[in-house]
Amino acid sequence: MKNKNYSLSNHCTLFKFLFTLAIFLSCSCNKDKYEFPYAFIDTFLYPNNVEYNELQAPGGSVSIQGGVNGILIFHDYFDNYIAYDRACTHEPLNSCEQVYIKEDGLNTLACYCCDSEYFIFDGAVTQGPARYALHRYRTSFDGVKLRIYN
Repeated sequence: MKNKNYSLSNHCTLFKFLFTLAIFLSCSCNKDKYEFPYAFIDTFLYPNNVEYNELQAPGGSVSIQGGVNGILIFHDYFDNYIAYDRACTHEPLNSCEQVYIKEDGLNTLACYCCDSEYFIFDGAVTQGPARYALHRYRTSFDGVKLRIYN
């Protein structure tokens, strides 16, 4: 009888230890999880309007207000529209950390403050200190109206 209690006691202790370890490990993993600040976006614009003339031809871009630090819209070479939040992912809430299209860098977006660089077609980091891709918004274009949304 004594052996059964001892065995059961060991199993309970082992279970408590493993349960505590699992909770500790699951909590500690979230410290490296990156979450871009949320900003609700559901806006429309008309690329054929004079105001957005730059968007009519592939390779053109415009910046509009919205998102965390503005939105950059790029008309790619496959006749699609790509929309990124202009907030650099290095410090997205810093108003200085804003991306722009680098004129001397082929297909490159760069940050004014930290000099991080991103590939314009997918927002991937090509030069740090940023470690995460740019935040991309969804787009849909019906031939007249461009919708940018979460």
